[in-house]
Order: sequence, then C-alpha cells, then structure tokens
Amino acid sequence: AAYKAPATEMEELLAAIWQDVLGIPDIGISDNFFTLGGDSIKGIQMASRLNQHGLKLEMKDLFQHPTIEELVSYVERTEGKEADQGPVEGESMLTPIQRWFFDRKFTNQHHWNQSVMLHAPKGFDPIAVEKTLQALTEHHDALRMVYREEQGDVIQYNRGLNEASVDMKVFKLNGPAIDNEEKIELEADHLQSSIVLETGNLLKAGLFQAEDGDHLLLAVHHLAVDGVSWRILLEDFAAVYTQLKQGNKPVLPQKTHSFAEYAERLKEFANTKAFLKETDYWRQLEENTIQTPLPKDRQSSDQRMKHTRTVQFSLTAEETEKLTTKVHEAYHTEMNDILLTALGLAMKNWTGQDQVSVHLEGHGREEILEDISISRTVGWFTSMYPMVLNMKHADDLAYQLKQMKEDIRHVPNKGVGYGILRYLTAPEHKTELEFSIQPEISFNYLGQFNEMADSGLFTRSSMPSGQSLSPETEKPNALDIVGYIENGTLTMTLAYHSLEFHERTIQAFSDSFKTHLLKVMEHCLAQDGTVLTPSDLGDDDLTLDELDKLMEIF
Repeated sequence: AAYKAPATEMEELLAAIWQDVLGIPDIGISDNFFTLGGDSIKGIQMASRLNQHGLKLEMKDLFQHPTIEELVSYVERTEGKEADQGPVEGESMLTPIQRWFFDRKFTNQHHWNQSVMLHAPKGFDPIAVEKTLQALTEHHDALRMVYREEQGDVIQYNRGLNEASVDMKVFKLNGPAIDNEEKIELEADHLQSSIVLETGNLLKAGLFQAEDGDHLLLAVHHLAVDGVSWRILLEDFAAVYTQLKQGNKPVLPQKTHSFAEYAERLKEFANTKAFLKETDYWRQLEENTIQTPLPKDRQSSDQRMKHTRTVQFSLTAEETEKLTTKVHEAYHTEMNDILLTALGLAMKNWTGQDQVSVHLEGHGREEILEDISISRTVGWFTSMYPMVLNMKHADDLAYQLKQMKEDIRHVPNKGVGYGILRYLTAPEHKTELEFSIQPEISFNYLGQFNEMADSGLFTRSSMPSGQSLSPETEKPNALDIVGYIENGTLTMTLAYHSLEFHERTIQAFSDSFKTHLLKVMEHCLAQDGTVLTPSDLGDDDLTLDELDKLMEIF
C-alpha cells in the first residue's frame, strides 16, 4: 500500500514492532501484515513484544484486521492479567503432545531432542555462555523439568532454582573446525545421547573452540521445547550474552504464563460445554475418511530411525519472497493453503487417490484459554491432528485452492482440540470418537527463522550437530515433510523410511511437489485482483458454489 505514516503513539509502537518482527523498514499503517510476509508464528512474536509493553492482542484480531490502522483499536492493556514472575516448582500436568510422546513408549526416549549448532566467527566467551545458559534455565521453568514414573504414570516435575544448573562441556580443537569435523560429530553424538529424563538437565551444551571461530551446540529434550520455544531461547540467549559482555546484569522481558499453569487450565477446558462442541467435527471426519496406505516399494517391520534418509528441495530467494507476500493477494491465503494444495496435487499424482490423510502439526499456541498468554513461554505446545486433503477438483486449480483454504479454515481452533479430546477429555464425553485416522504422512511448516542472523552474534553452523533422535528409536511416520524459511529461502525436507521406499521414489515425489508448488504460485500471481471465499466473510455455512452464485447476481 502507499506509505501512510503512524500518527499516534500506539501506531508508532505497532509499526516499530512490525518492522522488528518482519525485518522490513518504514512500515505504514495501511500495510497488510500478511502480504509483508507475516504468518501466525510472526504474530506470536509480535504479541510477545506487545506483552513487554503491558499490552495484549488476540491473534484472531490480527487475522481479521491485518493493518495497523484497523488493528490499533483492538490492542488492550493487560492490567490484572500479568503472569506470576516467580520460579515454578512442583508437579506439573502433561500436555496432549507430551502424553502422545509417553504413550508411544519410544525406545531410548531419553534421546529425543531438538538441537541447534551456532557459529560465532569471533568466538564465544565460555564463562559468559555458561552464565547466559544459567539465566535462561532460571527464567524458563520448562528447562528445569524432570520426569519420573510412579505406579505406571509419568510425573512431570518442575525443579526449583536451587537445582538449576548448566551442563556445558568445552572442547579445544587444533586448527579450523572443518579439520575437526569427525571429532565434533563424535562429541556431539555423545552429548545428544546424555540426557536423562529422571534427573535432568534437559538442556546440554557443547562449545567447540576452533581457530576460525567457535561452534556452540545446544541440545534440549523435545519435552521442553518446540519451534516457537527455540525462537524465544535464541533471542534471549543473544540478549543476555550481550548484556553480560557489556558488564551489565542480565535482564529478560516479563514472563508470560507458565507451562504448568497452561497445562492445568487446559485440563479444565477439556470438559467444558464450549469445547466439546468440537466433537462433531472430528466424528464426521472419521466417518467420511477412507484410509488408503501409501504405495510403498516394500514392507519392513524394522521401523528404527537409523534407516531414515532425506531428500529436499528449495526455492530461490526471489521465489520465496513471492511465496511469502504477493502469492497470497489473489485468494487471501496463508502459507499452509498454498503448500498443502501443492502437496495434495503431488500426492494425487503419486497415489492416484482423490483423498489423502496427513498428520498436520501446528505451533499449538492458539488462544483458547481466557486470560492466559504463552507468547514468551518455553515448552512443548505442538498440536498434532489428522486432516484429509480432498483433491477432487485438481483439474480446476482455482477451485481446488479455494476449497483447500476453506477446508483448513473449518478445522476448529487450528486443530489444537484434537489432542485435548484424545488425551485430556473424560471418556464419557467422547464415546462417539474412535481416533481411528492413522495417516502415514506428517506435515509441518515451521515458519521463518531469522533470529540467529538478526542477533549479529552468530549464525547457524555448518558443522555436524550429532543425532537429535536416537537411531534406535522408532520413526513415528513413514514420511515426514517439514518446511522452513532461513536466509530468505524456503526449504522442504522429506524424511522417509529407506527400508520401505527407494530413494528414486521419494525424489520423484519431491520433484512433483516442487513442480506443483511453482504452478500454484504462478497461478496466484497471474490473478487480477482478489477473490473472496466464505471464510473471508465469516460465514461457516456458506459453500464456495453458493458464494459464486451470489457473486454472479451482484
């Protein structure tokens, strides 16, 4: 939009936050958050920054009013809603995704991490790194969790500050890192496998000091982190490390509500009348889903992660920029609308089926609980739910894309309720549900990762970070598809079971996925103007065909 400068204090604050989160200068009050490259995860980051100013914004308002001039009247003060700033200690309930994890009884469940390897060309100060990690462990309560089994149940316990410590090893390497790659990988593997759930710590660090800069491995058990948590941790790491190097006492933004409080409130919410209305949607999905197995090249009873292989494709920086901005103007789409349409088209080509079920993963931080904010809370909040990609209109790309968008919008609360129903709702409230849909494919778009480059202190290291998951643990899905944007480039990674699929099979599917993605993008960019769909009008009952007929009349 034509630049329209902020005129009030609130507009100036919102513009400054948008510029920070989106990495774009001179944002005007009539610019659209989503056509500038924003998404739901960027929205959470924006809410986190507002929270630091004592302000609150609900994500539904951002989606409905995506310009500053529309949004400014929906920003509220958070008086009386502040989270307890003290340390959390004691027993904490498990969230649905944590219950899923323990129900699966994975082999070597202690070794089930998420990790990142950072590179600082000018090196890290080991003492400052250790003090930084100590501050993060004290501030982010989930990093102090331990897990004990009592009478067949898993107990999640938050240790107090007196038990907050840092496990960090320093390795002095001779010569540049590239000449020590084998040693780095060996030590990283050892560190990744050293977490013990009963005793902690869930965070392990390894600092590799080389002639050409230092490499810092941070490994955290998945029970304590997710994709949004890493954004928080990396941002806080950069802030505290910088403060310490400047000789200042570490100061972090105010906490949002704790993981323990969120889990407790979620259990209460799981049996409310308002929430249980979701049951009908999931029951109908089960009744109408025909599950067809993937066309595997061969069968195998050995499902260990050690047999996982990956293929991937990337878009160019120019294509990625279009995908995050201009592509969405045609149909008011979001990233998953585009990616899942392309995925569905590729799946139809591969399987010959009009209907494909997938496990969708989302950040899970939907605003379903009143007066609870978790925009700066570290923990595992991921939602996992089945969705059926209905590709009956594949020959009409415009209609198929609009249908996919509407199908996604009709998922209640972006799918977070499925896990709540399955693991938290009382049995008498879900007698009509069997939770029978078992997709063999999982899909997760993680959003954009700019935090490391933004800090100026470090970037992602090219050195091996070790195996985040035990090679002996079971692979949850036959095919895992993960997308993310880093350094301005979209990458889609497809992890498959090599005893079930030939590499050429998955490579052909990957090529088809990319081809269809570019075709969908090309179609959207060729449209003149914007086409509305029923969800844009807030009408859940109106169908696409009915809206098209109405538009013909007018």
